Amino acid sequence: MARILSSGNEAVAQAAMDAGVALGSGYPGTPSTEILEHFSRLGGKAQWSPNEKVALEVALGAAFAGARALVAMKHVGLNVAADPLFTAAYTGVTGALVVVSCDDPGMASSQNEQDNRRYAVAAGVPMLEPSDSQEAYDFALVAVEISQRWGLPVLLRLTTRVCHSKSILKRHGNVAPAPKADFVRDIPGRVMISAYVDVAHRKLRKKLDEIKAWNEGSLVNPVVEGEAASGDQGQCVGAVELGIIASGIAYVHAREAAPRAGFLKLGMTYPPPIKRIVDFARSKKRCLVIEEGDPYLVDSIRAAGIAVEGKSEMYRFGELNVNRVRRILAGDISPEPANPSGKPPQLCHDCPHRLVFQTLGKLGCIVAGDIGCYTLGALPPFEVIDSCVCMGASIGIGLGLRHVLPPEQARKVVSVIGDSTFVHSGITGLVEMIYNPPSTGHVVLILDNGTTAMTGLQEHPGTGRTLDHKSTGRVVFEDLTRALGVSNVHVIDPIKDPPGLERVLTEALSSGQLSVIVVRRLCVLAAKRIQALEAAEDESPRSQALVGNSQMSGVDRVTNIAIAGLGGQGVLTMSDILAQAAFACGWDVKKSDLHGMSQRGGSVTSDVRFGPVVYSPMVPAGQADYLVVLAEDQVEPNRHLLRDGGVLITPGAIDTSQLPNPCSLNIAMLGVLSSHLSIAPEHWPGAIRANLPEKLHAANEQAFELGRRSPACCRPTSP
Repeated sequence: MARILSSGNEAVAQAAMDAGVALGSGYPGTPSTEILEHFSRLGGKAQWSPNEKVALEVALGAAFAGARALVAMKHVGLNVAADPLFTAAYTGVTGALVVVSCDDPGMASSQNEQDNRRYAVAAGVPMLEPSDSQEAYDFALVAVEISQRWGLPVLLRLTTRVCHSKSILKRHGNVAPAPKADFVRDIPGRVMISAYVDVAHRKLRKKLDEIKAWNEGSLVNPVVEGEAASGDQGQCVGAVELGIIASGIAYVHAREAAPRAGFLKLGMTYPPPIKRIVDFARSKKRCLVIEEGDPYLVDSIRAAGIAVEGKSEMYRFGELNVNRVRRILAGDISPEPANPSGKPPQLCHDCPHRLVFQTLGKLGCIVAGDIGCYTLGALPPFEVIDSCVCMGASIGIGLGLRHVLPPEQARKVVSVIGDSTFVHSGITGLVEMIYNPPSTGHVVLILDNGTTAMTGLQEHPGTGRTLDHKSTGRVVFEDLTRALGVSNVHVIDPIKDPPGLERVLTEALSSGQLSVIVVRRLCVLAAKRIQALEAAEDESPRSQALVGNSQMSGVDRVTNIAIAGLGGQGVLTMSDILAQAAFACGWDVKKSDLHGMSQRGGSVTSDVRFGPVVYSPMVPAGQADYLVVLAEDQVEPNRHLLRDGGVLITPGAIDTSQLPNPCSLNIAMLGVLSSHLSIAPEHWPGAIRANLPEKLHAANEQAFELGRRSPACCRPTSP
């Protein structure tokens, strides 16, 4: 099959299609969201559930019927789904069940950076950890095979830099055909009551022992022999004597940081292949474990009596990269230089939430907040959100405050929750409010902007549209609230009636009753985005429009390009086009994005690297050959990425008055960059057309040529 350029999320979706997965379910959350969206675009049956627990239960039901199912979520979503996961390990499955957990080291768009590898051990389920898109595809297929063979859920753990990095993928579909769904009754195997659970637990442990034995000889744990020492190797002197054990994204960082070292790359990290680890460690004078996050591998390897080195505690926090791995190898525990901070996210200029926060501040409310773009009400200029813990916590925390605060303070407490979050886990909080009402009453604001805004404008049960935007049943919040027994329910549009919002909120706070106010106004981004998605519904996936050839020329080293800007400027589209053009030349290509809260105007960065062989998808600080910055105020926060003598390209290189469309500035700047690169001119139009809607092709090709001909293509890079 053809080689394509694919993100890790897209690779998992493609594997699901090739494996005949009958159902994909989940709840949107960065960095996992694109898995189900891409699965749907490929023609798979994908659906958003109200929350991750329900999503896993739906997938488990499909797997009970003998079908193959996949459920995808971000790392904190697995906390919500943990209840069925732990027991699903006991019941097992008849078909196959792959649970995709996407961790977020560095918390680009999360409230914590928990390491979900611990879940595999606690729940007793096998776990695979890919390091790039090819492995995301391969391991997803392996996960299906393991699940089908041993009748267990399998945890496929990705991280942000695997999810959102693009690299070359070759499809092969090496997996047995999917069986036809058929229900066979198995009461002792699926009904977890005391009469059956002891047998189920023993059966689970026996399966794990079998999988552990299989893993010892598995090809997912390859050994890469080190090279003989030749000359000065800097931090890696005597590299044949140095052995590195790594998994996931940490492997590619370490491979680049210590190219002559020997490696044991662990693909299945639970249950671990202890014998293989012992043999590898004993063959090296020094054996070091490189891993991102918790000392999960170090702890498990040492527990088996194997002496290995780990990283210092200081490297437990945030993402690893090539520079940090080099410091770990050198034993450098000196303070790390702080990277300049980027632009913080902010609410859109016309966002209806702005009036809500202004009103809450004016009334001096104590605000229990929740997870969503409205969490930005904690930042200037509002600074009114007093807590943000997890999905749905706003109502419970608000009730707890009301129960114990003095009456004069208690009467000021308000819970603020978004529409998608309310469906996710706010309904049970509302039931708690009705069942255990505080003596002062309580006020809940449901901010209904008609979409799951923070993660990319996805649908939810309150929009009346499915994942692929087709009409379906709709949960009406005010009707549900009244049906639960709250009589004081209001619906208001804050833009149309700002005084009305203040009046209703003031009355609710002083009433001493249970009150729910649905603040309803469509997200300013939602309508246009939904129309664009519906218009593109019949288009084929863009990422497969071009395939690479085998003719490489003009590059004998890795070219490093960093692109930075703000949400909405087209940073990611620009880097997609660049990566596709380089891929079309036949080079190895890696692309990595960090876009967290980009939709709220925050800082966005994207790295593109191409050459004969590329390991890490991230450009090491101080090694970018080219830095392209789409917003002038993002130059200084990103200048540290540029190497001495590197080229800085800013909007000043373009005469914007000649642009056919102001929104094509990013493509014009790509044209400037193209004049410095050894990418044949004929590859650029195809890459542009593969990554933009047809109606925009002409304007963007014109903008590209404007940039390519620009006389002011760069400016000095010295400070």
